[in-house]
Amino acid sequence: MSELLRYTVEAGVARIHVDNPPVNAFNRAMFEQLDAYVSRAEADDNVHVVVISAAGAKAFVAGIDIKEVGGFGPEEMKSFGQVSGGVLAHLESCGKPVICAVNGIAYGAGFELALACDFRVASRNAVFALPELTLGLIPGGGGTQRLTRLIGEARAKEVILLGRPLPAEQAHQLGLVCDVVDAEALEQRTAELAAELLKRPRVALAQAKRAIHQALDVTLADGLRFEQESFLVAFNSEDGREGVRAFREKRQPVFVGR
Repeated sequence: MSELLRYTVEAGVARIHVDNPPVNAFNRAMFEQLDAYVSRAEADDNVHVVVISAAGAKAFVAGIDIKEVGGFGPEEMKSFGQVSGGVLAHLESCGKPVICAVNGIAYGAGFELALACDFRVASRNAVFALPELTLGLIPGGGGTQRLTRLIGEARAKEVILLGRPLPAEQAHQLGLVCDVVDAEALEQRTAELAAELLKRPRVALAQAKRAIHQALDVTLADGLRFEQESFLVAFNSEDGREGVRAFREKRQPVFVGR
């Protein structure tokens, strides 16, 4: 594998850092490497939170690598889409919270990568866009589905059909971004959010994330049943028991991640 993505773990946080100058465009090998790193983070009991970031001030990820896909035929493009879409679905379903730190432009696949994460923190110079229609295409990595679920049909049509970019502040107003900070403060704010998540019990975090995602795809009745099942998993965990004991004993809980 190339080193266009780097993986490090420190103090419970796995960091996946994209570094493919000049604009961090994604190719198939990078998607496959991202998938391997997500699996690695999931399997590591020392990892509690995942952070995805990218090098450079110009772009977070400016899209897919046109040099690679520009010559694809239908079958090659279908295969590429299956790989990239599967990787982003895997990222979205990761049992550990995923934070995306966005600096610069997040276009096309870059926006879709951010949409598959649980939290998006953006620098003030971040801009999100799905410009595929200007090329006679449509978003193919989950953009039409995830964006619509997050901001609603009317706003999603403005972004996708009209090709309107979303500056960081507007993305924040729409609820796409949880925080907007100066570029030099992006790493610190991301670390602070990760630190907050590190305090939460792991089993409950995973179950809450699964229940939230389930709410998008099922009826209310089915969602409520799923929530009850997830609640019982959390309640029967060691941390769930410890949380109840701590509440009764009027002290701070000591969670162990089980």
